[in-house]
Amino acid sequence: MSHLFEDKTFTHFTYCDNCKQLLWGLKEQGVKCKECSYTCHRKCQSSAPACSSSISNGFLGDTSHPDSRAENYLHSSSTLSATITTKKPKQHVKPAKENNYSSIFDHIKAIAMSDKLHTLLAEAALTKQIPVNSYLANQAALNPQITAKYFTRFVSRCGPVFAFRDELLMLLSWENPINTFASLIVYCIICLYPKLLFFAPQALLVYFIIVNYPKRKLNTPSFSNVADKKEISKNDKGNASLFSFNFSTLFQPACDESPEYLRNLQNIQNTMGEFCDIYDWIIEQMYYFNWSDEMRTIHVLQLILFLSFLLGFTLYIVPLNYIFLSFGLLVYGINTRFAKYIIRETRPYLIQFGEKNMKVLMDWYAELENKLEQQTLLEEISVFENQRWWPMRGYLHEDERTPWSDFTGAVYMPIITEIPPPKGYEWKDSSEWALDTTGPWIDTYLGIGILFLIDVKPDEDGWIYSDDGWNISTPQIEPVDFGEGDQHKKALTRRRRWVRKCEKIAN
Repeated sequence: MSHLFEDKTFTHFTYCDNCKQLLWGLKEQGVKCKECSYTCHRKCQSSAPACSSSISNGFLGDTSHPDSRAENYLHSSSTLSATITTKKPKQHVKPAKENNYSSIFDHIKAIAMSDKLHTLLAEAALTKQIPVNSYLANQAALNPQITAKYFTRFVSRCGPVFAFRDELLMLLSWENPINTFASLIVYCIICLYPKLLFFAPQALLVYFIIVNYPKRKLNTPSFSNVADKKEISKNDKGNASLFSFNFSTLFQPACDESPEYLRNLQNIQNTMGEFCDIYDWIIEQMYYFNWSDEMRTIHVLQLILFLSFLLGFTLYIVPLNYIFLSFGLLVYGINTRFAKYIIRETRPYLIQFGEKNMKVLMDWYAELENKLEQQTLLEEISVFENQRWWPMRGYLHEDERTPWSDFTGAVYMPIITEIPPPKGYEWKDSSEWALDTTGPWIDTYLGIGILFLIDVKPDEDGWIYSDDGWNISTPQIEPVDFGEGDQHKKALTRRRRWVRKCEKIAN
């Protein structure tokens, strides 16, 4: 598995395959493997990877694996076991020279039972030589020569990416209605049957092979100069395919002075500018998310959570392929000339309409938040006044139920002028004890009672009438005036509610 290196004199700029540095010198600048053509410095021979051409043809026939900690451990364990059991130590499986087996199953069985495989697995578990991420560990250091080399290679080979981008934009712009309509049908079919997407790579390769079929007898062009490439490009114009670019020359690296190279360089330049513009725009919007304005960031967070809930609900009830189908049809639709003209003419009005309604929505949301905040800061305290009807005397306070109490009547409360505000609150300056003459009774005060909703309205003095057991009469019964006879049994007791507002004490 080792290389067969020999000194080599290079007549052009050559880079080391191991350290990626230039091979300096006028003669015998480095070494080159006879088997796999691996090129490197003399000092890089020891760290070069295994030769790809000298690997043994068979797994079991490869005996070039050096002694290792795992192999020595397995060998010593095998020897110790053989000594205890007085059996002959197990040897490596020695297959025939041609690795001929009666069946594939026997070959796999021989590999699975071999000591070499066991050693390999043990070595893989014990070794610490290979880094966790070989890609990051093998990154070349910053070097102007490597930068220039890779940049030149990238520019000469990135043409297919920009060609695909341009073709996609032209396809969506309905430049050729037949091609666009055909792509729309294909997109709809893929959305309805998404498993067909797994056949996309095969379809592209088949299409590439078919397009290049007429040129099967021609040798692969080697462009010695720009003029030769231009000449071949002129001859290929008559064989234009569905796409505007020519598949026969699309994946050929562009020469440094060719129009394709300059076009790729222009596209890279514009792409870098677009990336910077997008980056700057994102940075400008960061003040919505960096808590520089706490309320603004909270509003954005609330909006994101609401949209996430809405999106989750939509994904739950609508199949994903129909969502992609709708989105694709929308993209195709807004790129038609008719839609572009309508959008261009109505854009100022749409922007003005959106800004106006957004302002109205934000004002409504701010008002709603203010109301909710006020509800948490303000509370309403309720106290109930209780009276019973006495013959020849009228409605009076009595000892059965305290004159002032909560809604149940079981909790005694002092007269309203002596009631303190709840803990952590203070009476509002503009608030005094007042009768509730509108109803319905809703009792939500702190630490005094619970929520009750009474579906009857008090009279003009705030009284609600009840029977002898303080059960509220529905509907209300008009009481009999004093001295006009016996009082109705459903109006023997009455109650009214006094309220006062308090506000939370600021910390």
